[in-house]
Amino acid sequence: MGKIEVLDNSLISLISAGEVVENPASIVKELIENSLDANATSITIEIESGGIERINVSDNGEGILKEDAPLCALRHSTSKIRTKEDIESVRTYGFRGEALASIASMANVVITSRHIDEQVGSRIESKAGGIPSVSDAARPAGTTVTVTNLFENVPARRKHLSNPRVESHRVYETVAGHAIIRNDVGFRLIRDGNLAFECPPNQTPRDRVLCLWGSDIAKHLIDFQHEENGVVISGFVAKPPISRGNRGREYFSVRKRPITDDRLSLAVEQAYSTLLMKGRFPVCCIDIGLDPKMVDANVHPTKREVRVQDIDKIVTMMREAVERAIGKASYQEGKQNTLERRRAPSESATETGKQGVSPTSMGISAQQKTVSEQLVLDSQKLEPDILETMDEIQGAFRILGQFQNLYLLVELDDNLLLIDQHAAHERILYEQLKSRVQENRIPIQELLEPLVLELSPPDKERILDISHELHELGFSVGNFGGNEILVSTLPDVFGSRATREDILAFVDRLLEIDLDSARQGFMDSVMRITACHSAIRAGQGLNNQQISNLLTELLRTPNKFNCCHGRPSILYLSKKSLDKAFGRTGPEAIARFIQRHGHPP
Repeated sequence: MGKIEVLDNSLISLISAGEVVENPASIVKELIENSLDANATSITIEIESGGIERINVSDNGEGILKEDAPLCALRHSTSKIRTKEDIESVRTYGFRGEALASIASMANVVITSRHIDEQVGSRIESKAGGIPSVSDAARPAGTTVTVTNLFENVPARRKHLSNPRVESHRVYETVAGHAIIRNDVGFRLIRDGNLAFECPPNQTPRDRVLCLWGSDIAKHLIDFQHEENGVVISGFVAKPPISRGNRGREYFSVRKRPITDDRLSLAVEQAYSTLLMKGRFPVCCIDIGLDPKMVDANVHPTKREVRVQDIDKIVTMMREAVERAIGKASYQEGKQNTLERRRAPSESATETGKQGVSPTSMGISAQQKTVSEQLVLDSQKLEPDILETMDEIQGAFRILGQFQNLYLLVELDDNLLLIDQHAAHERILYEQLKSRVQENRIPIQELLEPLVLELSPPDKERILDISHELHELGFSVGNFGGNEILVSTLPDVFGSRATREDILAFVDRLLEIDLDSARQGFMDSVMRITACHSAIRAGQGLNNQQISNLLTELLRTPNKFNCCHGRPSILYLSKKSLDKAFGRTGPEAIARFIQRHGHPP
């Protein structure tokens, strides 16, 4: 008997459903796109237990005709296409005809809908994998889809879902992603009976961002539009240094249809070039408007990706459009600042104008020009070594000073030590925090004026969820109502020098931590971020006593040769390597020494 068999339809349905239904967020995505295809102007999404137990999506769209009701949950049933030509120029969000059928095979589904041209609606009810039943129902024009008991008939799939908090966050990001792109449509999200956000229809991009992400991002948006050869690149980007620690706030769409494409992300990131620090990513929402015939939307089961003709040209267009938008905004700001300075010249500037430019400054300027144009060095390659294999640093120290307010220069016998002051202090603070957490003795500092921070709803929820862990490190964080949190205490190492910007940056870093990680790993991540944000900064001047104190603490610290993120904190140059680089070794150098001193070195 042969080993190959043709699968029956019920098993095929379960396999096919796996391509579309990955988690509650994927169901919400499909149902939202169906609502948008029905020309809905208002969509309400309700979930319970992260959508695992219940999902309800209701809209005011055109609704489903009674005669179509028995067909809407069957595989390959769709109102989006009729012929091959329709596939080549699809104008809707989806057309694969798999969404409702896949959902119905994995969960219990109830669809209540009334078409705008009919007086009586329909109710389609289906148990997971069963045959749907259809009956009459009363409802205003539009459609409501309720999904319950996801993966109840496939326990293995249900077991691999994340916890409700994580699934709830995924749903939030899915809804917010559509809401940020379709600001003409109203979106309302309710999670476990609590309103997460509500955005009215026909908002400006700035108002939609204000609704979802708060004023800190909304007030720094740059709107732009660029058209070339029938392709329109439009949307907004945030002015530097507004950024995120990942690509979570980069949104792209083709004809208002959300997509992911690393090439588009890279194009925008290249446009920002050196305007953002390494590891920081832009905030943007960009749509590509073009002829539907230039788009193949049938290349991915969940429609996350599309194939676009001349994508390389479009990527180049996008990068150039973003570069121009950022450049134009920077020029306008610079021009405005110049006008303000001209209107109100400072006293020091007036005095400088009276006295003229000093001869000293003129001499320095001239010297800098000469150096930049004439100086060419041709020397041997000189590379410092990392002190990663040494257990201890021993010998007599002599502090030489500080270079660029960042690197400490220390003479140690025949070695020149180069110490990154931030990396060294970060390691010191990290090891101290670890020890104090273990001993439950974190010194704290109360803020004279508690700080109120505005966050997006999911960000606020995530911070409040970890408030207990933060309290163990000296942070007191509480709910202040709306989308705001109240910070009243900080660990002493952090609070003695923290500004509002420091704390906002700290919160941003916290939001990047994997909340599913083990508690020990989570706490360690928080301690590393706390140490990083509390450490001496690059650009901070230190006197010899401060340098001496830092070195003393560093020598007492475990793992002193690296910061807590793995970067080296100490490098060294030996006298031998310096002698070699400056031509003080080798036969010729020895002969010169004997000639001058009468004996070998």
